Amino acid sequence: MQFDFTRQIKQKTNEELTEIFINASNYNPDFVALAEQELTARNINLDLPKQQRQEFKQTLNKQFEKEKSGSPLYIFLCFVLALFGGFIAIYAGYIYSRSKQKDETGKEFYVYNAQTRQLGSIMMWLGIAVLLFVLLKFSFGL
Repeated sequence: MQFDFTRQIKQKTNEELTEIFINASNYNPDFVALAEQELTARNINLDLPKQQRQEFKQTLNKQFEKEKSGSPLYIFLCFVLALFGGFIAIYAGYIYSRSKQKDETGKEFYVYNAQTRQLGSIMMWLGIAVLLFVLLKFSFGL
């Protein structure tokens, strides 16, 4: 199903088009380009929206650069699960240690801070080690 962006753009108000232009990362690039064309066709001055768009991008980049710490309760529970060789702990450790997000330019940022990533890595490898030990024990009757 193809969307008729041109028809949709023509129906938008100036405020809606400006919102699309400023928050371009939230919309399809073709839709944003058409919104910009329509604003230009309507003789809307884009100087202020361009400045607002730049500020919005800077705010988004700062949010991406800010790494968060993992929940201490979840980390504790996942370590307990890791001691039992749980797949959930292995998966959680992987998520905590490797999760990244991209900004609109494609630059990658870690989601979690260095301490959480380190704990996640330990959690993941501990879970794998315990799981392998349990599998070997039951396989060979150790």
